[in-house]
Amino acid sequence: MQIVCPSCASRYEIDAMKLGPEGRKVRCAGCRTSWHVDPASVLPEPPSEDETRALLAEELERAAAIDAEITALAAEASEVDEPPAEVAPAEAPPAAAPRRRRSPAKPRRSAGLIRRRGAGLPAAAALAGLALLSLIAWQRDAAVRAAPQLAGLFDAIGMPVNLRGLSLSAVESGLVEDGQNRFLVVEGDVTNITRARAAVPLIEVAVKDAGGTTLYSWTTEPPRASLEPAELVRFRARLASPPEQGQSVRVRFASADRAGTR
Repeated sequence: MQIVCPSCASRYEIDAMKLGPEGRKVRCAGCRTSWHVDPASVLPEPPSEDETRALLAEELERAAAIDAEITALAAEASEVDEPPAEVAPAEAPPAAAPRRRRSPAKPRRSAGLIRRRGAGLPAAAALAGLALLSLIAWQRDAAVRAAPQLAGLFDAIGMPVNLRGLSLSAVESGLVEDGQNRFLVVEGDVTNITRARAAVPLIEVAVKDAGGTTLYSWTTEPPRASLEPAELVRFRARLASPPEQGQSVRVRFASADRAGTR
């Protein structure tokens, strides 16, 4: 089941069995808002990946059919606009009356009718393309799994794809002095936002200067190796003698090739 935070509209997947017949109180990992979830008010489940792929294939076939029809009508219109070839007679009789040239008005009107008839087809194709893009954006996780090259496009338009199924939120950092020692302490929440158990990778923490340059980074073990659906844990990382020029902290999940301490 999917629930939505009434304050910041964050979405979470939760096991319906955990709600019970009377519902239960939950807390948003992003804005810390608590609210009561009634089983009757939970949003319907989104379509599965197989259903999404079938819908994408159907929309692509429809767009291809529209494109083929537009191409055929454009070719037909170009044939009508083309003037008929004139053939000069081999011997024109001297007393023959001049032939009246057929007015080109009718062919032009016919071409105009064909153009007006096909004018709405590009708009229909645009609407079909817009519907297809909206469907892909809604199910962008499944789309990126099927076509990984789409990940950069979604990230460029401000819709990053989270294939890990984990969320980092409520990150806080501060300096702590213990006698002569000085420590940087970083804390935050890790939440499983999927409907299945998710493995938690190493957490990478980087200290940056005022210009955004990384001064030092390291990785820390997560509190749990895996999380159940909608489960949340608090992580804590500590660095002794942090860089003096450090102005900000960036926290993210470490990839396999970046694991380790630097």
